Amino acid sequence: MNTDVENVKQAKESFNRVLDNKIYAGIIKDDNHLSLLLDLVNGSKYNNILDIGTGTGYLAFPLAEQFPTASVCGIDIADVIVEKNNAIVKEKGIPNLSFQAFDGINYPFPDESVDLIVTRYAFHHFPDAENAIQQMNRILVKGGKVLVSDPMRNDKDDDGIIDRFMRVKKDGHIQFYSSNKLDELFADNGFTKEKQVITDMKFPFAKQAEYIELYDQITETEKSLYDMTNDNGVIWVKHCNVGNTVFVKQY
Repeated sequence: MNTDVENVKQAKESFNRVLDNKIYAGIIKDDNHLSLLLDLVNGSKYNNILDIGTGTGYLAFPLAEQFPTASVCGIDIADVIVEKNNAIVKEKGIPNLSFQAFDGINYPFPDESVDLIVTRYAFHHFPDAENAIQQMNRILVKGGKVLVSDPMRNDKDDDGIIDRFMRVKKDGHIQFYSSNKLDELFADNGFTKEKQVITDMKFPFAKQAEYIELYDQITETEKSLYDMTNDNGVIWVKHCNVGNTVFVKQY
């Protein structure tokens, strides 16, 4: 099986299981962060907004409320949660919001049909980041914007320590990108960086042997990059920068 397809399959199976889990929802929920993202895209008029990797619609529902004249679509590989989201839309009678399942690789939208793309905590799952950005370019109007909000790899993490931990979960994690690498990827594919706000997050890895073994193998310097600690068998990342970056399509 194609590696990209296999990664998407792994991610789909994982997220269909966990997206409704209250513990997982609590980890990714952050109302201050949500307010920041809504502020970053405010001040412009949009006709069509796309939320890639929408999950439970944590960002899509507020976007539909904030921009009532725009059509908002959230897409995700987790078809189970997409069905649940659409049921909520129907129940609440939200006229400008819909959700759609997709294959995780191809964005099923016409050329120059979207004004704003947002993606929160999903970019590190994209099987081919450059292809994803090229497709964003294709479906965006000229001058359209992309807001990427994702944890960042520390510039000094030369060996991808954080990615080794993330891949233990087998949820289709590809890699975290440093701010410089993300800028480079977008610049090479027709975008300029408009603004960026750095926030901070912390998160645990479940109490299991593989995480503890990895933690014991890495150096104290490597642990310090993310302020990693072993708290009674639960490995915590107590400091990870999150890049909240707006890019604008130039051509």
